[in-house]
Amino acid sequence: MVNSFFPVPGRQILPLILMLACCIPATPARGDQLEIVVEGLEEPMLGNVVARTQSFRITGNTRISRKTREKMQADAERRAISALQPYGYYQGKVRGEMNSAGDGNWLLTLTVDKGAPVIITDARVELSGPGKSDAGLLNWQSNWPLNPGLVLNQVTWEDQKAEALDLAEVHGYLAAQFSEQEIRLDLDHNTAELTLVLETGDQFVMGSIIYNQDEVEDAVLESLPRFSEGQPYDQWMIEQFRLDLWKTGYFNNIEVVEERRPEESPPRVNLVVNLEPRKRNTYQGSIGLGSDTGVRLQAIWNQHLLSSRGDSLDVGVGWQQQNNQVSLRAAYRQPRKVPGQQYWTAELLYKTEIQEFEVSPSEDPNRFITVARGRVDDYSFKPGWLKVRRLERGYQQIFEQWYLQYLRETKAFDLVYGTPPEYLTLLGRGGDPRTVNKPSESLSLGVSWNWPLVRGNGFETVGHNHQAWIFTSNTAWGSDYDFSQAYISSRWNKIFKKRWKILLRGEIGYSDAKVYNRTFGPQEDSISVSVTELPYAYRFKAGGSQSVRGYGFQSLSNNNIGSNNIITASAELEVRFRPKWSAAIFFDVGNAFNDWNSMELKKGAGAGIRWYSIAGAVRVDLAQALDEPGKPWTVHFTIGSPLL
Repeated sequence: MVNSFFPVPGRQILPLILMLACCIPATPARGDQLEIVVEGLEEPMLGNVVARTQSFRITGNTRISRKTREKMQADAERRAISALQPYGYYQGKVRGEMNSAGDGNWLLTLTVDKGAPVIITDARVELSGPGKSDAGLLNWQSNWPLNPGLVLNQVTWEDQKAEALDLAEVHGYLAAQFSEQEIRLDLDHNTAELTLVLETGDQFVMGSIIYNQDEVEDAVLESLPRFSEGQPYDQWMIEQFRLDLWKTGYFNNIEVVEERRPEESPPRVNLVVNLEPRKRNTYQGSIGLGSDTGVRLQAIWNQHLLSSRGDSLDVGVGWQQQNNQVSLRAAYRQPRKVPGQQYWTAELLYKTEIQEFEVSPSEDPNRFITVARGRVDDYSFKPGWLKVRRLERGYQQIFEQWYLQYLRETKAFDLVYGTPPEYLTLLGRGGDPRTVNKPSESLSLGVSWNWPLVRGNGFETVGHNHQAWIFTSNTAWGSDYDFSQAYISSRWNKIFKKRWKILLRGEIGYSDAKVYNRTFGPQEDSISVSVTELPYAYRFKAGGSQSVRGYGFQSLSNNNIGSNNIITASAELEVRFRPKWSAAIFFDVGNAFNDWNSMELKKGAGAGIRWYSIAGAVRVDLAQALDEPGKPWTVHFTIGSPLL
């Protein structure tokens, strides 16, 4: 046997050893693991005990000895007992049991007996200082939850203290503090006596406002605050002031800094408003889809600031599939330099759409025949004056607009193929065919009101939206026809018992405009029509997802070309079954008509699903037309709040 030997130089030994070591697979170190399970409790105590004891949960590369396990068990038991005390249980007992779960795993089971609770025997909760008669604080005091006979709960105690200080600050008592706050425990008898005295201090008032900006004249902004200097401090008003500044469209970043001056008499809060301008021009585009309107396209150009006077211009163009409607709008607004929010306004509007003239044979009043189809073009100029009226010291606002509106309307109706020519005369004024497509002009003087109050988001959106208008037109000042109109609508939304919501809406409109009622054809197969002189732009139509569900969009009116009057009403009950999902049932009724003696209100009912997405409420309704032959079903799809 021959032995071979290869010498290795000494300077190469260390690199060789390192190379061989790298070739040996590394075996990761494995430590013990400890899991803790708590038994015998329910929420919220269970959650607090788990949170306090889980800090002992061991994972990783640590090896724990028997002595360490015993110490950890004792510490966990002690912490579990301590975690019961905020909920009024000071006599609790905890039994721990440590068991091996194999392969270095350990399970600690804590069985908790919370024992007898501490009972409140006396609770003295008082208000002191100038704000002791404040309605909000008095309501907090009267609803104090920790009363004699109940179990002491220090979590509730701390929550109530924080709520009181928050209320005091919201109502302007910015220096409020507790002059007395004590829980006296008698653990021998398991009783507690509570003492809490809130010293409100003086109520702060609103001070001066300094605007740091050079985009617009300060006079343009001075009308925005809903409060005045010297008025009691109101946190909500300051938040609303920040929002109103954003609504002007002038600024991108808005910072309202409060400078509190407790040393002054009365103490005051001055505001420093730091404003950064936004881009003067913005462009928006949108595409939408709804069961009423079909596909919708819209493009908007906003010039938020034309000059330092604060005037602005909005231009928009839109198209909707329903009636092939096209609109072009331009709106101008300029603030007036007077006390309160007031603006000069002007609006130009061009709208064109397809209208269909329908008749119904007397022998079958539920069958409609389209006899004419045409395009209606509206050209409108509407200068006006807008005033923002404040209610409840600015908590609500009514937008009141006085205006003069010039309207030129052109029509181009043609008979549907196969329809006798004499049917076209039914659209003419007094049966005169020469007036069917004759342009008309009107000059109206009117006033409108809008009173919105919408708060919250998603399912929690509540409030109301009331609208009304009245206007008149007369041949005495150049109109082709005499007519007047009055209208009022209301939408109201309220939540009760957290999961339930009710929505009520209704509208009524009346027009004093001449109506032509005519009957055409032989008596056994005659056709009756009712046509108003009211311009198409002012006529009422009912039906659709925002009106009477179960019926087509704007399908309810005289001969499908609009009516003088309208009445609709709706009641809807909604219940939430998941955080962003709810179900609803509803009942709608209404119609548009010319004759109050034959309004024939239509009824619809059904159910729907709501999904509260980031884009707004997605509403899908299945509605039945209760007064149509066969009572057909219709699906309605909309996006957005029903209050708007």
